[in-house]
Amino acid sequence: MKQHNSDIYNSLPLRRPGVRRNRYKMLEMWYGRDRAMTEISAHTAQPTPIDELLDGVLERIKRPENGTLIRLRSEWGKIVGAMLERFCEAESLRDGVLVLKVRHSALLVELRPSCDLICRKVNSVLGAEVCKEVRLCT
Repeated sequence: MKQHNSDIYNSLPLRRPGVRRNRYKMLEMWYGRDRAMTEISAHTAQPTPIDELLDGVLERIKRPENGTLIRLRSEWGKIVGAMLERFCEAESLRDGVLVLKVRHSALLVELRPSCDLICRKVNSVLGAEVCKEVRLCT
C-alpha cells in the first residue's frame, strides 16, 4: 500500500510546529520523494551523549573564577556601596575581566569613568589581583 504525502508529513516528529515539515517539503521538491527522508535525516543534528554534556557543564562550574565571583558577590556592598549595590551586580569574571550588569542605561555613562576604581577596590577587598578590567552591560 502506498503511503500518502500527508501521512508522511504528519508522522514526522516536530519540535517547532511546521519546521521539520517545511524542511521535508523543500527537500522533497529538490531531491524528489524517494530521497527526501534520507536527506532530512542527514540534515538533522545528531544526539549528544549525556556524559559529553555533563563534562562541559562541570568544566565550566569548576573554574576557579567561579569561587572568586561568589566571594565578590557576597562582598559587593563593601566594594560599590549600598546605593550602587541596588543598581549593578557582578555578572561574570573571566580571565581578569569583570562584567557588571547595570540595571539602568543612564548609569552606564555615570559608571564608565569609575571602572578603574571599581577594579582596584575589587582587588583590595578580595586580596588578590583577580580583576584587570571592568566592562559594563545592561
